[in-house]
Amino acid sequence: MHKIVQRVRFFNRSSLLTHSHFDQSQLVSAFSNTVTMDQTRTLQFLHFRYISAVEGIHAYCLVVRTHYFLKMREITNTRELRNAFDKYDKNVLSRCLNWTSRENDNHHAASYVVNRHFTADHNDRCRKEFSSKLLKNIPDFVKIVEVSARDGLQNEKVIVPTDVKTKLIKLLVSSGLSVVEATSFVSPKWVPQLADAKDVLAAIRDVEGASFPVLTPNLKGFEAAVAAGAKEVAVFPAASESFSKANLNCGIEDNLARCRDIASASRSLSIPVRGYISCVVGCPLEGKISPAKVAYVAKSLYEMGISEISLGDTIGVGTPGTVIPMLEAVLDVVPVDKLAVHFHDTYGQALSNILISLQMGISTVDSSVSGLGGCPYAKGATGNVATEDVVYMLNGLGVKTNVDLGKLMLAGDFICKHLGRASGSKAATALNKVTNNASKL
Repeated sequence: MHKIVQRVRFFNRSSLLTHSHFDQSQLVSAFSNTVTMDQTRTLQFLHFRYISAVEGIHAYCLVVRTHYFLKMREITNTRELRNAFDKYDKNVLSRCLNWTSRENDNHHAASYVVNRHFTADHNDRCRKEFSSKLLKNIPDFVKIVEVSARDGLQNEKVIVPTDVKTKLIKLLVSSGLSVVEATSFVSPKWVPQLADAKDVLAAIRDVEGASFPVLTPNLKGFEAAVAAGAKEVAVFPAASESFSKANLNCGIEDNLARCRDIASASRSLSIPVRGYISCVVGCPLEGKISPAKVAYVAKSLYEMGISEISLGDTIGVGTPGTVIPMLEAVLDVVPVDKLAVHFHDTYGQALSNILISLQMGISTVDSSVSGLGGCPYAKGATGNVATEDVVYMLNGLGVKTNVDLGKLMLAGDFICKHLGRASGSKAATALNKVTNNASKL
């Protein structure tokens, strides 16, 4: 019998028991009308073995094992057995799993599943389980820079109201995100979606627990941002000459000169300046970008005193094969603690590129909730990597982010409902299906 039990396989109708107060007699009673006396005695041989886990004590899946054992014994009255199991499942399992603390408490059900199985509360245990050389250099903590309110919304065809933007930002902060890029002080002529930059900053002025950098393309934009109350700004040169001229109407050197002016002005006001470098592996106009060009721009920003440099794969063409040499070139001239990565998921490579970056010591990642932000150079393609997917992966690695995945998903649901589209996050989509099923028990 022991060998049979060891060959247990999970069936669709089998639920994992995770409650320390489960009563074996309830199961025997549930099946008493469908099994023989010999089979009942067999059931009594099966016992619970308790093992330590994250939030208490887990029991072996006695229901699953019993179901399988009886199946192996060729029980013929499977329909009666299934009916008994359904009755047991509805009346007992929901209490044993603690998915609901009261009737119709669906929110608690969703929260239980997400926070019980998909958080990094077990960081220490997870880290001990990873002995691979490939994972030993991954940071213990990763800072996530949320860019949805600016980079995610700037290309929307319909203007998003200011109150929707500010509510999104507040929901993101409530999830534990410590950096949320708020808006951009660029010409409303070029980016009408962000024409309300002053109003957005005014609305979140009293929000605590996070910093709100804003994009400033030139000194005029910097001065406008400071006047509106910005405490942190960002500049955005490119590693591609053609892209720089197309996007900012100036070449790389002229753009770096603008960045230098902003960096100089910010020092007198003690305002940190972040730098975004576009097209670090590929350009829609020039094709492949040399790692040496990226290193040159990164070194120039570092020498200006830029506090953090984000390396952006603007069109999402990067793979680990192209990202590694780019990062190696940049790491030769800029300390690793000054670097961040910003990957688009146009070709589905963002998470693999982020993992490679973590393995190389980078501990800051840009992302956008629900994957907001399209790629204007690849029609129909996805843009920013979804924050939910990044957090899910980091949780699985045992890396701390201080981000509550359940609350993050609420922020994603909010903005997606407003925009009238499905979430671009695979993790959020899958977890919502899991929690919807759990709430039906």
